[in-house]
Amino acid sequence: MCRTFCNPAPSDGSAPNLVGKQIDQNGNVQYYQEFNTEACEQLNAWLGGFESILKRMTIQNFNWFLPVMLFYYSKHVLSRIAKKKAKENNDSDDSDGDKRDNTILDNN
Repeated sequence: MCRTFCNPAPSDGSAPNLVGKQIDQNGNVQYYQEFNTEACEQLNAWLGGFESILKRMTIQNFNWFLPVMLFYYSKHVLSRIAKKKAKENNDSDDSDGDKRDNTILDNN
């Protein structure tokens, strides 16, 4: 599965985010691997929590379970990134010199 979907340096252009291009001193295009090893470590640590389940699975269940879990993990990470960006945008909007009091006043 990893050879098909996670090839770290496909030369056919199918994963432009994994292969970088750089022009050397002679004007030749040099290809190099761009791979986020920190993200891989985080994913492996997360998958480690499913180790006991994965060990007992049949091949068919494993081949279904792993891609589904990777899909859900990707959605989870992307939603966390979106929430973080939204929070940063809200924080920067509040610090633009317009100081508003966001407290609720008690009219007792």
